[in-house]
Amino acid sequence: MKMLVTGSTGCVGTGFVERLLAKGYEVRALARKTSDLSYLKATKAEIVFGDVTQYDTLVPAVQGIDVVFHCAAKVAPGWGTWEEYEANTVEGTKNMLKASAEAGVKRFLQVSSVTVYGDACQKGDTPVDEDTPCEAQKTPASYYDYAKRMADEACWEYHKQGKIQVSMIRIGCAYGPRDRLLADRCYINTWTPIVAWPGKRNPRFAVVHTRDIAELAILAATSDKAIGQVYNVAGPDVVRLRDVTVAMAKAQGGPKIHVTIPYSLAYFFATLMEGFAKLRRAKNMPFLNRNAVVQLAKEGYLDGTKARNELGWVPQISLEEGTRQYVDWRKHRNKK
Repeated sequence: MKMLVTGSTGCVGTGFVERLLAKGYEVRALARKTSDLSYLKATKAEIVFGDVTQYDTLVPAVQGIDVVFHCAAKVAPGWGTWEEYEANTVEGTKNMLKASAEAGVKRFLQVSSVTVYGDACQKGDTPVDEDTPCEAQKTPASYYDYAKRMADEACWEYHKQGKIQVSMIRIGCAYGPRDRLLADRCYINTWTPIVAWPGKRNPRFAVVHTRDIAELAILAATSDKAIGQVYNVAGPDVVRLRDVTVAMAKAQGGPKIHVTIPYSLAYFFATLMEGFAKLRRAKNMPFLNRNAVVQLAKEGYLDGTKARNELGWVPQISLEEGTRQYVDWRKHRNKK
């Protein structure tokens, strides 16, 4: 079977490329010419250039493909304009669906997010399962969430019309090599002897290593029972966000001094960073923005029972092992 991975230079996408190749699949990686191709060039993946916002570039990319793993999206929560999210995440997904269906691609694996559930994760101590309604709303702070919801709906519309067979995974929080969000921020925060944590909240999150995410994605994309189904990506153990910080600090050699700072102070500094970045008209999201601090006080509690029961998926990489691998990767990258 020949697989196409979009968003193949990102944290999740590179994890997919790695696991698919390891399992003996032929892999075609879709990437923009401006992307960092260093990882892909070191693999046996076939690199093709294209952009999900430009339909004509996708037509040759999907020729001869059996399964599309669609990871491409604008991933900068709380940062950017709606037009950017709409073009990359919503219209980009529609372009991929159209090109794939017209090329006769058999299966389409959509990579979605816990954020499509909106505030459902904040309601009580019961983890959110796949039957929970998707309630993400369109606000400047939740453009990413709403765009993912719209992209998911486009996938199901294609599936219902019989144009292509869709399966979907919804990630709580991914981390691993080339992660520019959770692991990156955690690594920087725990690099110094004193590690600061804003406020007293310690929310639960479905934190899963990209290798385990890739394993579930492959199961969902190749199993007949997964056709038309969505699976939450959540490990069997409850992980709290401070656990990630503690594990990362330990992986960096510890011991560290952990201190709690007022939540309001963290929010203030995030506001300053965000404001300064906007004044400079920076394209990239700053290290901290208001949305990032808000997420530290929100739950991301997912029920991953369905993936385990129906597909036999069980995450293999512990938080301690995953953070150790990340630190090793980061040190190796810094030496280059």
